[in-house]
Amino acid sequence: MQRFRGGFPATIDAKGRVKLPARLREQLEDGYGHEVFVCSFFPHELRVYPLPVWELVEERLLSKPAMKPALLKLIERVNYGQLLELDDHGRLMVPALLREMVAVEGEVVVSGRINHLAITKRSRAASILQEESLSDEELEELAGLEL
Repeated sequence: MQRFRGGFPATIDAKGRVKLPARLREQLEDGYGHEVFVCSFFPHELRVYPLPVWELVEERLLSKPAMKPALLKLIERVNYGQLLELDDHGRLMVPALLREMVAVEGEVVVSGRINHLAITKRSRAASILQEESLSDEELEELAGLEL
């Protein structure tokens, strides 16, 4: 399984295309092919899942009780996603509806999130690194991972 790592500057052009950084694009194509599912779990980022990884996510969602409120909410959010394919230049055409809903355009950061990619507005990514630190409770929870 490919593991996506690192954050890279990119731009979503006026037509809604984003060129994936070369390293991440190569990993995606070599490990999974050209098809991806683009959706949003959170109001500030897009998630780009290689199609085989997204299909595993769907299987996990289907194995859970269908009427759980959190599950319903998540399915509602990802329902606006779309199956896309990288073009010959390594670009994705981000659907207008998703660009609007998540407010990503212009300068963005494409980052590897182990099993998927995230596209975040560059100013938002900078503010996360500058302002949001882990609480004592979160640090305690993560201590068990022995990072």
